[in-house]
Amino acid sequence: MRKQRLLRPITAIALWTVTASTVAFAEEFRIEHKADWDTWSFPRSVVAQHDDGSIGLQLVGKAINAVTVKSSREPIPGGVRFAFSAAESVENVIDGRTDTWWQPDPEDPIEDWWFEVDLGRMVYATEIRLIFPDTTAAEPFRNFSVYISNGERYNAAKDLSSFYRAGRTIRPNEGRVVEFSLQTIDPGGGTGDYLSLSDTLRFAPVQYIRFIAEEHQPGAALAEIEVTAIGENLALGSIDRGGSIRVGTDVQNSASFSDGDHNTKWTVTGLNSWIEEGHYLAWDLGAAYWLDRMVIEVSVPGHRTLYVEDFEISTSDGTPVDGLTIDRVQSEFDYQLLTQVDATGSPVQHWFDLSFPLRKARHIFFHRVNFSNIRVWYTMLEYAVYGEGYAAEAEMTSGYIDLGRAKSIRTLTWDADLPEGTYMEIRSQTGDSFVVEKKYFRKSGDEVSEAQWNKLPKSQKLDV
Repeated sequence: MRKQRLLRPITAIALWTVTASTVAFAEEFRIEHKADWDTWSFPRSVVAQHDDGSIGLQLVGKAINAVTVKSSREPIPGGVRFAFSAAESVENVIDGRTDTWWQPDPEDPIEDWWFEVDLGRMVYATEIRLIFPDTTAAEPFRNFSVYISNGERYNAAKDLSSFYRAGRTIRPNEGRVVEFSLQTIDPGGGTGDYLSLSDTLRFAPVQYIRFIAEEHQPGAALAEIEVTAIGENLALGSIDRGGSIRVGTDVQNSASFSDGDHNTKWTVTGLNSWIEEGHYLAWDLGAAYWLDRMVIEVSVPGHRTLYVEDFEISTSDGTPVDGLTIDRVQSEFDYQLLTQVDATGSPVQHWFDLSFPLRKARHIFFHRVNFSNIRVWYTMLEYAVYGEGYAAEAEMTSGYIDLGRAKSIRTLTWDADLPEGTYMEIRSQTGDSFVVEKKYFRKSGDEVSEAQWNKLPKSQKLDV
């Protein structure tokens, strides 16, 4: 079995010298093609496989176009949600090309000149950009409105969501590009290191975009809709790339704040201390990244006098802990404090936007801080995590390399094009057979029966 931790593109070759009586010869195992890496175990969304056989780390996007960045859309597929006039060509507005477009049929009534796009997940978007065809075969829409929705259903049975207008023309448009900036008003009273104190946030939660033409205009067409998101939300897919989420309460919804879905939530409620109530989350992102921003969105039931109160966030890059003290996170990893937020101020705050200097992190620990004699009750809708540059670290593990028959190995060497900071670890296995024994564990490390393991949420399971 071979393990390696990588920082940049590498290729590798392993050689072993085998002795048989007095004859010595060398055999080799090469990894030099893309297909060679496919048998390895590694987080696919973190490691990039190149055509020349080398591998490297994926770049974390900033200010991405959430319509066409496929890696962000893997958890839930999006696309055209509703279309009426010229419905077959509406997909042209989300194909990333400006030489294709949607042009409604002039024979259709103006009531059918609209469509709706689903981003496949909720994103925090800063801008919506409309691009019209640059051709004499079509002209820009003169009058129109754009509506957005965070995807939250107010009628689940009928799949109905609320929309609000993000922008509209106030005079006939003649331009090829129209941009609408997005913002959210949240006059909360929270304070803390790296917390935005502005009551105007330069983003809005968006999952659905609706374009409505407001003038019957034969020849009008739209080439592209672009939705500029803050960046690649690293919360999405964290479980699938080998991460985990451990919480002390509302366990069945433990992964709900990391799924990009406004209809799922993790609830925190109780009167006692955060330790007694289990008001914490320990989150493994599945790989280490250079993080610089977090956006936490909460909801507080409006019919109660309730508080978010305060909370503390710490991060770890996965370095093993060296001793424990009462003021440190009880974990095998060494955590560093990021911020402590006091959210007891009025009015109740719903968004916590934290921007901080780059820090290498794979693990996040969030918990309430102080004891309260007032009932705490809020739901965490989303916990978005953003970074910059390439992923900081990823681990790849090969399967067992079968030598074909029993051999007496004298030496084992390897050669690879390894950037600084990357290392390889090779282990040998003796014997000609294996006894397979399956054991089942919670993320906490507690062993359970197979039946108990099958009932656990995915985020609470360790691999068998």
